Parts: sequence; C-alpha cells; structure tokens
Amino acid sequence: MRSLSVAAAIFAVVFSTQLINSILAAPSPTAAEPQRRNPSADFIRTSCKSTMYPMRCYRTLSPYASEIGSDPKKLAMKALNVTLKVTKSASKLMKRMSRIPGVPAALADCVEEVEDAVDELGKSIGEMGGAPAQGPEFCRMIGDVQTWVSAAETDDDTCTDGFEEVPTVSPGVKRNVKKIVEKHVGRIARFTSNALALVNLYASSSSRSRHVKC
Repeated sequence: MRSLSVAAAIFAVVFSTQLINSILAAPSPTAAEPQRRNPSADFIRTSCKSTMYPMRCYRTLSPYASEIGSDPKKLAMKALNVTLKVTKSASKLMKRMSRIPGVPAALADCVEEVEDAVDELGKSIGEMGGAPAQGPEFCRMIGDVQTWVSAAETDDDTCTDGFEEVPTVSPGVKRNVKKIVEKHVGRIARFTSNALALVNLYASSSSRSRHVKC
C-alpha cells in the first residue's frame, strides 16, 4: 500500500512539472514591456474579463500578445491550442497512472473522458483554422466549434464522477489517485472554460462585423 501511495505521489510531481512546462513554453515578455502601453496586452486583458477565470486567462495568453494583436479569432485559437496542449499532457499522465496496480477502475473511464476532450478540442482547432467562412457557413462553423468545446468541458467536469462509487477496497490508493485526478482535471477544465468563453466572444464580435445573426 505504501509503495502504491509513493508511486501516485511521484506521478503527481511528474504531472505538475509537465503541465507547468507546457503552459510556460512560450517566451515571456521582457522586463521593459510592462512599463509601456501595450495595446495587444490590453486587448487580451479586456477579452479575458469575459471568462470565468480572467487572471489565469491573461497570464496564459499575454506572452503571445505580439502574435495575437487585437484579433479575437487569433485569441480564441491560441486559447484552444494551449488548452489542447495541457489536456494532452493530462491524458498521457493519466494513462500511465491507470497502469498502477490497485488503482480504481474508474480511472479508466476518466482516461476515456480526457481522450474525448483531446479529440473534440482538435476538431475545434481544425474547424476554426480552415478557410474563412461567410454568412450562414460562418454560423455553422462557429456552432460546431462551440458544440465541441462545450463537450470537452463536460468531459472534464464528469471525469471524476466514477470515483464516488468506487468500493473502498484500497482506500489509500483511491484517495491519492482521486486527489491527483481532481486537481489536474479541474485545472484543464478551467482552461477549457476560458477557451469556450473566448470562442463565444469571437463569435459575437464576428457576427456583428459580418452583419449575420447566428
């Protein structure tokens, strides 16, 4: 039992390291930049106010300010790409955890949920990155993206549900694994929530500029 707990703790440390590295892989602004007015950073800060987690949103996306500019589509795409990267890291670690002896079978269901989220986020990025859509076609495109990202968010939220019904045959293992999963799946759920909010913001701003009502 002790060895299993240690193994779970090791995976938690590895997972945290991978997740942080994936998020912080982008170059950070230079020390002089915060002293100057940066319209792109202001745009990101203002846009992030539409999300559930605005500080996380700004910290994650502000390093890409020069790339994003003041383009709501580029902002939404970057948010989706960062979310996909984080979700893929979570998926890989959870697959490794699922092979630890004594880990609740509910983790396998959670792995499937996160894999589905990876697939749905990938579809969203592919759809938004395609040829510019016009009129009703834009509404169809953005509707598909919103549906997929919403589904990914649901997958994240329901990932740990199965742990509540796991028999307490190995309570220590269950407790450690559940704690790790809840912590990190909760984190990717927050990234997904922010990405969806920015997709919705892009949808509303584009609908106005295109004079279409979706």
